[in-house]
Amino acid sequence: ENDASAIEALIAAFRLTGREAEVLYWVIRGKTNRDIGDILGTSPRTVHKHLEHVFEKLGVETRTAAASMAMAKIRAASEGA
Repeated sequence: ENDASAIEALIAAFRLTGREAEVLYWVIRGKTNRDIGDILGTSPRTVHKHLEHVFEKLGVETRTAAASMAMAKIRAASEGA
């Protein structure tokens, strides 16, 4: 439930697809592309392509910057802001 609400917050905040939001969620949790691929049943290369789209939509260039922005949005959403 908490995972789902975090993913929904990312979709709403950044206009991500469901899959992009799932990938970003697992990046926040510290997972590698290989880990995320295993979790989602895709290849690390596919995860990388999703991340390229996420970075473009967020206007960032690194996983750390994307995770930082995402955590701030999830925190704001959970506080009702």
